[in-house]
Amino acid sequence: LIYPRIIKVTFQKEFKMRILLTWMLSLVFIYAADLSYAGSSTIGKTVFPVLAKEFSQKTGHTFSRIENPGSGQGVEALLKDKVDLAGISRGIEDKERAQNLRFFIIGYDAIGVVVHKDNPVKNLSMEQVRAIFSGKITNWSEVGGKDAPIEVVVEILGAKRATQIVFTEIVFDTKTLIGTYSKDAIEVDAPLDEVAYVKNHPNAITAVSMVFSKTNPDVKSLAINGVEAVEKNIADGSYPISRPLILVTKENISAPLLQFLEYVYSKEAQAIINKTFVSAR
Repeated sequence: LIYPRIIKVTFQKEFKMRILLTWMLSLVFIYAADLSYAGSSTIGKTVFPVLAKEFSQKTGHTFSRIENPGSGQGVEALLKDKVDLAGISRGIEDKERAQNLRFFIIGYDAIGVVVHKDNPVKNLSMEQVRAIFSGKITNWSEVGGKDAPIEVVVEILGAKRATQIVFTEIVFDTKTLIGTYSKDAIEVDAPLDEVAYVKNHPNAITAVSMVFSKTNPDVKSLAINGVEAVEKNIADGSYPISRPLILVTKENISAPLLQFLEYVYSKEAQAIINKTFVSAR
């Protein structure tokens, strides 16, 4: 005889709890923040959309704008209050340190020296890489390949994209892009364009973030100084062309943005990053 009453009371409690939970969730979404990101495409076109989606599902805060104009322009947009968060895939510049910004390393990436899958060359020394991209070595036969002219492919040098800057600093020990590369270098707009060019031109070579090339069966990354661009070698620093992946904020961080940064360092988020890059923890 008491079962109906227990069921009724239990149902009433559950019903009230559901109403309360629905009300609380509605408040979360009413006050949910609309966030924005601009900067490195290496971050913005790979892991960031996934992280933003998972974060939104957990908190209701959304990134309605994810733009990829490059690291430098992302920081400029942040300084002009056009976005909440910037991404850079290179070292922090002195002028950026002077702006009272805050920097958060979320992982590490390698820049691969990428050629067509059928290219017989498997390894280059750093000196050979420098000579090829500067135009001093112009034929694959000079580095153990077939007798064919080398086509050097780079991102648009005037755009000062982070990948090209980091590669230039490591390989050439300079920040000067224009004039450093071969006068015959082919300039394209973005990393995916570089990979596409190499895929369709067997004698081409480019330098691109590993994330844009490692899943493409038509291209391959060369070992540098005998060291392959694999996770272990990137993590221990033995692969010579690598870089940090950094999120940048202004000094005063809003509560929703702080939530996102805390989420990025969670085990869940770092596991997402580690599927593509080398995680920070």
